[in-house]
Amino acid sequence: MIELKDVNKVYGNLKALDSVNLHIRKGEVLGLVGPNGAGKSTMLKIILGIAKPTSGTVLINGKVPSEKDWREFKASVGYMPERVAFYDNLTGMETLKLFARIKGTKIDRMINMVKRILSEDILKRKVGGYSKGMRQRLNLAQALLNDPDILILDEPTSGLDPVGSREFYHILKDIEERKEITVILSSHILAELEDKTDRIAIIKNGSIKAAGSLKELYRRLKLPLKLQITIKDKDEVLEGMLRGLGVSDIGYRNGYLIASVPSENKLRVLSAMLQEKERFQDITIKEPNLEEVFFGVH
Repeated sequence: MIELKDVNKVYGNLKALDSVNLHIRKGEVLGLVGPNGAGKSTMLKIILGIAKPTSGTVLINGKVPSEKDWREFKASVGYMPERVAFYDNLTGMETLKLFARIKGTKIDRMINMVKRILSEDILKRKVGGYSKGMRQRLNLAQALLNDPDILILDEPTSGLDPVGSREFYHILKDIEERKEITVILSSHILAELEDKTDRIAIIKNGSIKAAGSLKELYRRLKLPLKLQITIKDKDEVLEGMLRGLGVSDIGYRNGYLIASVPSENKLRVLSAMLQEKERFQDITIKEPNLEEVFFGVH
């Protein structure tokens, strides 16, 4: 659907993007993760056509877009920037009507969705009295006014507390269930994206270092699984058995034996532990989380 091929972006002496290659598929939720200053926002602006690459190519539906193609593409995109300036003296509803006019659409077609994001009472209030969470909801609502097929969210939960972040993702899930929509979600908050995306693209120093599902990435990186055994006391016999099965980094913490297991040894370890179940209370083997994958990419 959207493909970046060898895209570079230079601002003076700063190389914001360095040979970026990425294919964004129709209908997927793609998480774009990286530290602040990694190039996430620059990449989104190039996808949106707000900025042009210094070199490289952006393909839309497999071809270099003409001016007409770009206009049609932009009309199908909803963009929620990290920061947006609202007029504090306007109400929420007046603000959305202003954005609708700018976008060449009418708020009526999306009024039901708008009211799921912001209540009628909040829409009647002046934006100057909005909390950070209300402003983020208003920002999301303006991005949805054109009923987009592609939704681009740049650090959408930045500055929100855990409750606000959770509410935001509930709203996003409702949107995804309403229609097939492609979502590009940029964030540096790794824990939020782990179960909310189909694929992850990791960007560091302006380059895409890896892209794929969480499982694909940790397998590609050959990251170990995490073994956790509930145990009363230190057990050197059990430790020796585990080491013989390729288990490493064995330690004890808060009533647990913690260790690393090569993914290919998972079934062998579980089978062996079932033969020794009188030595422990419980056992779990967990896959690496997004944070571990992120720091495993160089």
